[in-house]
Amino acid sequence: MANIESIKQKILQLDAGSFQNLCDSYLYKIGYPNIVSLGGEAGTRKTTPGTPDTYFIASNEKYVFVEYTTQKTSLFAKIKDDLEKCLDTSKTGVPHDKISEIIYCHTSSNLTPFQDSEVKALCENIGIKLTVIGIDKLAEDIYLFHHNLSRDFLGISISTGQIQSYDDFINSYNSNRMAAPIDTKFLFREKEFKDIGDAYLKADVVILNGPAGTGKTRLALHYVKNRPDINNEKVYCIHSNALPIYEDLKLFIDNPGNYFLFIDDANQLSGLQHIIRYAGMKSEGYNVKILITVRDYALQKVIKDVREITSYEIVNINVFSDDEIKKLLETSLGILNQDYQERIIRIAEGNARIAILAGKVACNSNRLDSINDVSQLYEDYYGSTLEDNQLLVNKNMCITAGIVAFLEAIHLEHMDAFLPILNEKGLNRDDFIENIRMLHELEIVDICNDKAVRFSDQCLSNYLLKYVFFDKKLLSLSKMIKACFQSYRERTISSVNTLLNIFRNETLFSFVEKEIKLLWDELSTEKSQDFFEFVKVFFRVNPTETLLILQDKIEAEKRVICEWSDIDIEKGKNYQSVTSDIIKILGGFADMTDLPTACDLFFQYYFKRPDLYMEFYHAVNLYFGVDKDSVRYDFYTQVTFFEKMKEYSDDWKQESVAVLFLQIAEEFLKLHFSPAEGGRKNTLTIYQIPLVMSEGVEKYRKLIWESLCSLCESEKYTAKVRKVLSSYGGTIEDISIPILQFDLKYIESILESYFLPDELGNCLLVSKIMHVFSCMNISCESVFAKYFAGECFQLFSLLKGPDYTEKVDYEECQQLKQQAINQYVSCCDLEMFKRLIDVCNDISEFDDHTSWEVGEGLGMAFDTISLKKDCYVDAIKYYIEKDTPNNLHPYHLIDILFSLLSDLEVYQIIASEEYSQKNAWLYAYYHELPSELITQKHLCGLYSFLKDTSDKDITSSSMRDVDFLEKYNVIDKQALIKGSKIILAKMEYSPFIVHIYFDLLFNNYHNTPQEVIQKYNCDLELLEDIYCAMLSHDNHSDYNGHFLKEIYLVRPSILDKYISYLINKNESSFSDHQERHRCFFDLDDFIEIYNKIFEQLLENCRFPRMSVPYFLESLLLPTQNKQNLLGRQDEWIRQCIQLFSNDETKMYCLFSVISKLEIERKKEYILLFLENNPLFEDFKRIPLIPTSWSWSGSAVPMYSAWIESLESLLSSFIGLKWIKHKKYIETQIAYLKERIESEQIDEILRG
Repeated sequence: MANIESIKQKILQLDAGSFQNLCDSYLYKIGYPNIVSLGGEAGTRKTTPGTPDTYFIASNEKYVFVEYTTQKTSLFAKIKDDLEKCLDTSKTGVPHDKISEIIYCHTSSNLTPFQDSEVKALCENIGIKLTVIGIDKLAEDIYLFHHNLSRDFLGISISTGQIQSYDDFINSYNSNRMAAPIDTKFLFREKEFKDIGDAYLKADVVILNGPAGTGKTRLALHYVKNRPDINNEKVYCIHSNALPIYEDLKLFIDNPGNYFLFIDDANQLSGLQHIIRYAGMKSEGYNVKILITVRDYALQKVIKDVREITSYEIVNINVFSDDEIKKLLETSLGILNQDYQERIIRIAEGNARIAILAGKVACNSNRLDSINDVSQLYEDYYGSTLEDNQLLVNKNMCITAGIVAFLEAIHLEHMDAFLPILNEKGLNRDDFIENIRMLHELEIVDICNDKAVRFSDQCLSNYLLKYVFFDKKLLSLSKMIKACFQSYRERTISSVNTLLNIFRNETLFSFVEKEIKLLWDELSTEKSQDFFEFVKVFFRVNPTETLLILQDKIEAEKRVICEWSDIDIEKGKNYQSVTSDIIKILGGFADMTDLPTACDLFFQYYFKRPDLYMEFYHAVNLYFGVDKDSVRYDFYTQVTFFEKMKEYSDDWKQESVAVLFLQIAEEFLKLHFSPAEGGRKNTLTIYQIPLVMSEGVEKYRKLIWESLCSLCESEKYTAKVRKVLSSYGGTIEDISIPILQFDLKYIESILESYFLPDELGNCLLVSKIMHVFSCMNISCESVFAKYFAGECFQLFSLLKGPDYTEKVDYEECQQLKQQAINQYVSCCDLEMFKRLIDVCNDISEFDDHTSWEVGEGLGMAFDTISLKKDCYVDAIKYYIEKDTPNNLHPYHLIDILFSLLSDLEVYQIIASEEYSQKNAWLYAYYHELPSELITQKHLCGLYSFLKDTSDKDITSSSMRDVDFLEKYNVIDKQALIKGSKIILAKMEYSPFIVHIYFDLLFNNYHNTPQEVIQKYNCDLELLEDIYCAMLSHDNHSDYNGHFLKEIYLVRPSILDKYISYLINKNESSFSDHQERHRCFFDLDDFIEIYNKIFEQLLENCRFPRMSVPYFLESLLLPTQNKQNLLGRQDEWIRQCIQLFSNDETKMYCLFSVISKLEIERKKEYILLFLENNPLFEDFKRIPLIPTSWSWSGSAVPMYSAWIESLESLLSSFIGLKWIKHKKYIETQIAYLKERIESEQIDEILRG
């Protein structure tokens, strides 16, 4: 490579014109813009007479004159003469005050200091700066800073050209790369920009990782230029050209100092570690920060090189998500239309630049169809670059690229499916792989571990798919589909959809249709086993033939006979699933012209297979429901389906059709729909579609309303119609008001004919419907007034109270409700009050909130009537007689009874009737019985009540407690203990009842542990049993172990019961409530406690090596901000290893958890094990990596962390004594590296 002397020699060989061109470029690089060369002839190396030779316009709007000479003799006289010409205003026409500087470039070394000062004085005397640049200065600067000048003008290389300045890198990138220009506007990576800055707070090496086309290089250059911590750093950009870089590094990073190095595509660089080492040379004065970009498939290779030298941080740069592309379109181009957004998102495939290009086309034309066919857009974006790379002229390369584009990703060891296609084109396996490598070198495809290949840029893949199969027809589409349909079905379908959906033009559609029909006929003739699978996918291309095939299949099926009463039509309604191929294909005819015929087959099949009712039900909603395409086709599908349903109902005498209709009508009568649609890349899009009046909407809703009216004539369908009417409304927007008005006349007709106002249930139904209309400011009070005039509805409204509004808040509503109830009750007699209870008894179909409001109103009424003793008592008797509608809590009602009657009279009222809540009311009686009234008889009655098994069927109840038992201690000091024993005995038949009595006992907000221990101080064994019973029913009880720990301190035997509880629970519960498991760490004897638990679990668990590690994880895995706990965990682990290092099972379980700790702690424990047991056979039995694991995204980082952990051990195994141990670890490392390679290949293949 060149040195300074060879550079000087080359400069001296330049003619005058070449020297001027060199100097012009040199001056531009050192900061003199806006060059005008007067002394050179454009496009040649000739010079022309003129003064000055070159000039610049400086930032201060003054001129900088430049003179050049290659004259070697009489230099002083030449310089003086040229300067005088520059200062002669008659020659230049520029006054002296408009000239800021004169630069003189020459190739001589003969200018003396005296001569130098004299020529400078010539300029400085009139206020003009003179800069003289001789050959020495020029050669040195070229050598140190401007290597491309040496290459371009002198024909010699100073370096390999891999290390460049920021500007040179951009110029090189834009001129040589396949990618689009890199110096574009920076958009939508602000978060990642900040992430890079944050990463440098933790490490000096930051890796930007992501797929091709995500803008890693663009982001990195933006950071290089705008990083916030510039500190007189020398900045270099590095990109591989496959040459060694070591000598370049010595040249550019020659002295200690501050450097910022950007390495693009680091995996391609030879000698990456040479660069990384500078980040670890702070002690030698090198302060070096490194920013690396790497594609995701090569990340682990780069990490390995970096990790061996220094720490690093990774910032992941993902492909723009669909949502990000949507925001880009909204903010950059103002595109808010959902159809436009979806189309552009599909075209862009996460490429922001293509999204912008497509968006601009759409905006300029203001037509969505302007981006139907994006062929030209892709051609403009990729065409010239592909031609530059000679890809399009290399037929075999195009064929190879086309196959990869079709299959999206290929495993190079599994190519059998398409080998016949290759062979037909004169290519074999090796040719294909060689072409793949060439495409990889052009960065068109990515290769992972020499085994998996996929396109770097999905848009380019789409472009080449069309180019190969349609534009140039280098491959047969039908043959490719046939070859790959069985092995690569999803990818085959995806590629056909790409051709049809990305490039929407009639010629291409006809071509694809012809190719599919060609294959259809071929498979049909061959009677291929794949034929029906092919039909399922491509039935839309050949609808008539498909319907004939389905008709034959339906006729061939046996009819299933079943009673509709035997079919559970509610089961599975919330789990949309259609598995029948016939139903799915028929559903796929939605919006097609052959839909009426498909519906005929749909109902014929429905009559034949009523056992598939839920599949037909879900199919209607999935395929024939309102979706984003319904508006475009003016609800053609919905109208057609309900016309056919009416036709096949036989005037609604066909029960099976009526049942299906009543189940789906509710959904189709909505006024706002939220269909979900599966999208690309496992995404789910939920659309919000407010219904807008149209001819199609009128037609399908008229069909539904008229059908409902017909069904009402049969009493067996009335309840179902009521349910449909009750569900009417939901989300409604103003744009749907005309539909509400349209529906109203049908609703009015049905209600007046079949739901008369003489029943309260009908009145409430109308009230609910009227609320829907009033919320949208549609007045219909006069139409339905008669439904609200009756006494029953008035009483219901009284109990419910007014609704909250913006003008009337909750407190005011409560006051108004209380006032109205007080006014009614204060004037009513018993019969009038009974009617309030009757209203509650008559209405069962309440939602929870309305039921609570009415119940609250009835409670208010009872409070008010309590002022009338006899009326209150009789009202309570009547309320019990009616089976306590709304199930008011009895405590307060019984409290009032005790204030009005004797305890015996109260008991007789509660106990004399049989009713569903009797047990709860008896409990409330003993709970609320005043202490001063308690006698021995009451205590006996309490014991009898607690022993009674009438609570065995209770599965829902408010909480109870045992605290009230303490007031009976005045009669029997053991009342609490005896009562608790009776309740605990109920575990035999109802753990739920035991739970509702004792749950509050172990609630920190209700009792402290000390208070509970005091209560049961005379029978702590009972307390143990209660505690364990509670745990067995509810694992959440005492979640933090406070009660367990305190009970242990006074009753250590609870530990045995707690261990029994752990043994009887399966291992999945061990991960719950870690705090409870760890509570013993607070005690002095924690080591003995946990040793005992450990041993008992190992002895008694059914599969200890599987379950015990779960418990140890809950005990030992780190918890934030618990340093004291960490110390005690460490102490227990160490003594375990020291005591039990020869116990294989114990060590297996313990190290199953240790393997999940951070590297240094894990290493310490492994080395401690070896101190106590160096035997290799025992060592290889302990888990060095986790035995159970989970991850999200890629598994590679997890495997890499395990490798790092294992590698940290290697330095400890020096000497013959440890050679087997070392070999074992190396084997595990090798295995994990294989797993990484396999995972990386799978990730490439999965995309």
